[in-house]
Amino acid sequence: MFYSCPLCLSPNQNFAFKGEFTHCLVCDLIFRAPKASFTGLGEKKHYLLHQNGPQHDGYVSFLKRAIDPIETHLLPNLQALDFGCGPGPAINYILQSYQISCDNYDPFFFPEGIKEKSYDFIFATECVEHFFHPNQEFEKILGLLKVGGYLSMMTEIHPGLNKINDWYYIKDATHVSLYSEKTFMWIALKYKLKLEYTDQKRVVVFRKTG
Repeated sequence: MFYSCPLCLSPNQNFAFKGEFTHCLVCDLIFRAPKASFTGLGEKKHYLLHQNGPQHDGYVSFLKRAIDPIETHLLPNLQALDFGCGPGPAINYILQSYQISCDNYDPFFFPEGIKEKSYDFIFATECVEHFFHPNQEFEKILGLLKVGGYLSMMTEIHPGLNKINDWYYIKDATHVSLYSEKTFMWIALKYKLKLEYTDQKRVVVFRKTG
């Protein structure tokens, strides 16, 4: 049972419920408790089933959606971090052609991957929906991003509590934190970010302003 929102920490009198899903009426996050079978080693085994990695052309093309909106800012010798890169990092493979060094971090597969104290770019592609504690994770991510730097995220925007049960995205039981555009605006206000780009479906790019 949640006593506060795992993102904005609002108390549970601000919650609405539908089945296993809880909706925070303050930040618009929809969340659910992680299933016991998908925590710890079970979660890691689940991610190993994903066919992700630079050897998969379709996956590389998919990830380029997070890079295209900021391509003009990708200058040689800048530093990037792929946060939640999974077992087969691909962002660093894509950024090689821009002469950008990219560190890989993942709590299961690259736990020691954060090498710099601050980064010009942080990519969080198809990982923020897996955050059990999004408040803590965003604090960590944005603490590593330089002022003026870019955070590029990919996660499918939720359709609202009334439509959640018909949404394909929830078939993955490790998708526990689900975001809307309102949620991203809350994050922008909280962390002094400027929304630079959104495709209003999956890709969101912020620039850190303070």
